[in-house]
Amino acid sequence: MRTTVDIPDDLYRRLKAESAHRGCSVKTLVLKGVKLELENSRHSGKRKIVKLPVIKSRKPGWLDLTNSKINEILFP
Repeated sequence: MRTTVDIPDDLYRRLKAESAHRGCSVKTLVLKGVKLELENSRHSGKRKIVKLPVIKSRKPGWLDLTNSKINEILFP
């Protein structure tokens, strides 16, 4: 499919120079960029599940921790 895209002059000069440096056409480099962006956005939409370690306490509930206290401990 054909389309028209307005690219600022300075960005187009960089695009043309990079495509020449890589030995490919501007079209090829643009298509690679579009594919890469679409693949990245597809993967970034998925949430990663993080499992934190659980340590059983002998005295559960005796610590009075708030988010700010936890942040102070983790990021002094």
